[in-house]
Amino acid sequence: MTRGTVVVTSAAVAWCAFVLITTLLPDGPALTPTAVYLPGFLVLPVVTYTLHRARENALLCVAHVPWPVLVAGSAVAVIGWLFSWGGLVGRPGTETLSAVAGLVIVLHVAFGLIAIGLARTDY
Repeated sequence: MTRGTVVVTSAAVAWCAFVLITTLLPDGPALTPTAVYLPGFLVLPVVTYTLHRARENALLCVAHVPWPVLVAGSAVAVIGWLFSWGGLVGRPGTETLSAVAGLVIVLHVAFGLIAIGLARTDY
């Protein structure tokens, strides 16, 4: 299940990144926050399962993540964080969509990194 958790978190981050990119394009499709509700609902099982497996060793699990993956994940989380609090926004009218997608990205990246560490250590 941990490898599946990594796949789920990666897919959710990729979908939310696509949603954010469409908000940056001047003639992109008009999406609503419902476009990120499905990845948003995936946060609960990912968080629950990862915390259940990692418990107090979450930081130890992150220590087992390969350095390039950790740096790339951290960069994606910072970009998602900038979108979630409004530091970056797309077209006018997409602020709510950007905030929701950014928050989903931050949560999935954080718990995805823990899940990668769990998968590498077979905890």
